[in-house]
Amino acid sequence: MPEKYLIQHFITFGPVNSNVCVLYMYRKIQRVQKVLNDAALHTARFSKAGGIACASRCHLCCLKKDILASPLEFFPLAYYLYKNGLAETIYNRMEKLPANSICMLFSALGDQPGGCTNYEYRGLICRLFGFSSGTDKSGKKRLITCKTIKGTPAYQQLKPVHLDKSPGAADYYMQLAAIDFALANELLQINEAIKRAIEIVLTHYRYSRNRYPA
Repeated sequence: MPEKYLIQHFITFGPVNSNVCVLYMYRKIQRVQKVLNDAALHTARFSKAGGIACASRCHLCCLKKDILASPLEFFPLAYYLYKNGLAETIYNRMEKLPANSICMLFSALGDQPGGCTNYEYRGLICRLFGFSSGTDKSGKKRLITCKTIKGTPAYQQLKPVHLDKSPGAADYYMQLAAIDFALANELLQINEAIKRAIEIVLTHYRYSRNRYPA
C-alpha cells in the first residue's frame, strides 16, 4: 500500500494505537452505509409508485467507462473486503486494470441485478442513477436516467406528482458530504474511487491496534 496513505492516516487520526480512531472509522462506515440503504429504499419506493423500472437483466449503464464516484460511497465495500481478507487481492487486481476500464465489480455472468458482483455494497451513484432527480438549467425537475428508460411508456407518462417523490440526487450527496466533505467531493473514475476507498480503509485498520470492532 502506498506510503502516502500511512502518512495521511497519522495526519487524520493521530497515534495508530488509539482505539478512538478505530471506532471513528467504523462509525463513519456505518453512517455511509445508512445513506446508501436509505437511497436504495427511496428509489425502490419511487420505482414502484411511478412504474419506472430497468429492463430485465439490463446492464448498459454499468458498461460506461466514464462513471464518476466518490471514494466515500465505497467505504462499506472496502470494509467488507477488508473483513473478509479480500482487500489486498482486489486492490492488486485493480492495479493491473487498464486506465478507464468498466467497473471492476461488473460481470455479465453475475446473477445479481445489473450484473454487479457485490450488489449489497454498490456505490451511491449505482443506487441513484435511473431513479433520482435533479434540476435542469431552467430549474425544472428532471429524472436522471438512461435512454432505455426514457423510451418506456412509464417514463413518458410519468406525472409530476410521482416525479416529486423521486430521490433528489443532490440531497443524498449532501448527506455524504456531511460525513466527510473532502472524500464525498473527490470525484474519480469509478475504479479509482473503489481503489482509493480500499487504500484508506485498509491502511487505517492495518496500522491500528484493533483489526475491526465488530
